[in-house]
Amino acid sequence: MELRELQVADITPAYIGWMSDRETNRYLETRHSAQTPESVAAFVARVAAAPDEFLFGIFLPTGRHIGNIKVGPIRPVHGVADVSLLIGDAACRGQGFGTEAIRAVSAFAFDNLGVSKLSASMYLPNEGSTRAFLRAGFVREGLRVKHYDLDGERCDLVELGATREDMFKQKER
Repeated sequence: MELRELQVADITPAYIGWMSDRETNRYLETRHSAQTPESVAAFVARVAAAPDEFLFGIFLPTGRHIGNIKVGPIRPVHGVADVSLLIGDAACRGQGFGTEAIRAVSAFAFDNLGVSKLSASMYLPNEGSTRAFLRAGFVREGLRVKHYDLDGERCDLVELGATREDMFKQKER
């Protein structure tokens, strides 16, 4: 697996398909609006120009784009940043690519961005994402009860976090 900064040129029909697929985007906030080549390109360009956000494509050695991982926005006063993950290619879910990407982007954030702590949150039913972050060294910090609407029902939000020490402990296990 390889991470590299995502470029507008990386937007393919398959990528647009992920963003429009109900199963793939079920836990993404982008599901609330139509995702078009233009809107996805605008998002990728905006993040590429932002000084406090980094969007990486997750690529297989063959060059196949299977998902994305984002760090940011970074809040430099506090030394914290959010991490968000999408494994868009359904055939690649559950194979450890998410965990590997989380570890890599966490090391990048700790080593290069002056970040002391990372956070991630996900809808409670999104067990695959939760597992990937926990395996990467994040720890469960909280639960926001009935925080979001999911398919017309109130849904809890899982809050996870990681410090450099959390990630180091994970490597020792």
